[in-house]
Amino acid sequence: MGKPKSESNWKWGQSSANAFDVVAGFFGVVPKNLVNIKDADAKKLLQQADVSDVQVKRTQDAVQATKKLWRNQSKIGAMIHGLVRNGMQHILTQRRQEATTTKEYAKLVTTTSILSAKINTAVQKTHLKGAKDIEQTGKDLNRYQGELTEQYQTIDTSAEQQSQQRRVSYRDRAQKRLTANSRPWRNY
Repeated sequence: MGKPKSESNWKWGQSSANAFDVVAGFFGVVPKNLVNIKDADAKKLLQQADVSDVQVKRTQDAVQATKKLWRNQSKIGAMIHGLVRNGMQHILTQRRQEATTTKEYAKLVTTTSILSAKINTAVQKTHLKGAKDIEQTGKDLNRYQGELTEQYQTIDTSAEQQSQQRRVSYRDRAQKRLTANSRPWRNY
């Protein structure tokens, strides 16, 4: 008995040929032909490869430069937007301060106006009361003066009467009794 044969449908040669064809179709190079390449073609490929190396480095630098530009643009944009946001926060802070100051100013003006009105009213009341007190004092003085004048007129009149009565009383006793009963000091 011999070795068992593989029953697989795998075809090694055909699969390799298919892979070569795919690569050849994609890159435009027939890999089998590279086995028999001539010096001129090899030189040409090497020059293309060197140019390709330079282009890779150029592309790499260009890609990195583009990424750097984008990052820097993002950083610049972030800084500018951050500055604008910071500026707006400062504006809000200043507006809050101004609002607080305005409220305090309104309180000051209102409280000062109220205080001024109260003081003005108190001063006017004091002046009115003082004027009334002065007026009342003047009236009291006038009344007192009138009373005093009348009292002394009464005393003078009474004294004059008493004097006359005393003169008459020497002649008339009845008149003397009348004069004796008179009490001018109670006529005030």
